[in-house]
Amino acid sequence: MKRTLIFYNPEYADLAIKLRDNYRAHGHEETDIVSVEEHDDIEYAEKMMYDEAVFIEDRDTVTFHDTESGYTERRPFSDVLYNDSKPDSHEAIISRDTLNILADAISDVGSWWCWHVGDDMLQLEFCDVQLYDETKVKEETHTTDVLAVRFYGHVFAVFLDDLNDDNWHEHFRDDDSILYQVDTYEMVFDDKTAAESLLNDYRNHVPVKDFKGAEKLVSAKHILCARCGEVGFIVGGDEIQIVGKKGQYMEEEIEPLSRKWWEYWKDYWRLRGTRDALTKDYACEVTIPADKKNPQGNW
Repeated sequence: MKRTLIFYNPEYADLAIKLRDNYRAHGHEETDIVSVEEHDDIEYAEKMMYDEAVFIEDRDTVTFHDTESGYTERRPFSDVLYNDSKPDSHEAIISRDTLNILADAISDVGSWWCWHVGDDMLQLEFCDVQLYDETKVKEETHTTDVLAVRFYGHVFAVFLDDLNDDNWHEHFRDDDSILYQVDTYEMVFDDKTAAESLLNDYRNHVPVKDFKGAEKLVSAKHILCARCGEVGFIVGGDEIQIVGKKGQYMEEEIEPLSRKWWEYWKDYWRLRGTRDALTKDYACEVTIPADKKNPQGNW
């Protein structure tokens, strides 16, 4: 997967954020932005091992530079944005059992990392997800680093908080270093009662996308809500897609990858402290078995 660095003048910060979020929402998680007041040359992108650099020239034009080949091309800004088109219905995840497995895989030790809103698409990204990552080589950790949950069609979102910062959600969106750990197993799909309860539990409600009150929860086809300490969220839409580094996950993949992660976790603790120990993995480390000599996971 390509690593992309977007250079921008301060007056075009909004375009840089829009382009970065658009790239990340379409599988390019390793996309970052930097102001030309900090760095303004292609050598910096090459030094930091980015595959391509994008310079925002003005509100209508960007320049692409491939760091390996040196190829440069100017293009209209509108042409470089991915289209947030609605997926075919057969691509969406609809099984309640699958959604429950997914919620547990995210909320056991995972964190809410990022969010993005399109015209009729909303995406939340989570890290340290207990699904086995088959794209990594043997020597790497096999917890899924980043997983995106997307909603399409009649999308809505309300963010919740007990903070004294009206703009916390914007700071969160724009700062990759901020994480909100999901309270363990406090994430649920398609539970309107839980969503209503969560809505009442927080002092502040930030309607990020087409949310005008609790009545929205009644008409929603799909809902995802979670408590993350002092913040939380309730989002939803007509269809759900799951996307990661490998691309889109099909519904039939989720349960086997969850099972495989727990087998990996058992091996991790069985070999921990031996010469054959697996690479240190945060998600495995904080999921401590009752019996370290004979670990038994959720499956």
